[in-house]
Amino acid sequence: MPSKLRSVTIKLKLNMWEQIEVISQKKGETVSETIRYLIARGLDERVYKENTELIAKIVKEQVEQVMRPYLENLLYEEQNPQRFIKPVDPRKLAICRRRIG
Repeated sequence: MPSKLRSVTIKLKLNMWEQIEVISQKKGETVSETIRYLIARGLDERVYKENTELIAKIVKEQVEQVMRPYLENLLYEEQNPQRFIKPVDPRKLAICRRRIG
């Protein structure tokens, strides 16, 4: 059965190699697994950075769709305040009056 992994040779600076070894020991992985993980993480981050504007646009559209009915109601209420003024019972007003003087 052929391997799905492709072999590649790279040269790393000593301090980089040592950092990778420490990471692999902490994770309980081989150095190769750690290098694959770090490369995948770097590629994922690159894809995220390149698509930040698209992601922001999608999130904005979703928020607008959710908020639109509420905003339309608020706008309607602001344009038609007389329709939303509730009559006040004069007896309640009398209770709230304070004497000044």
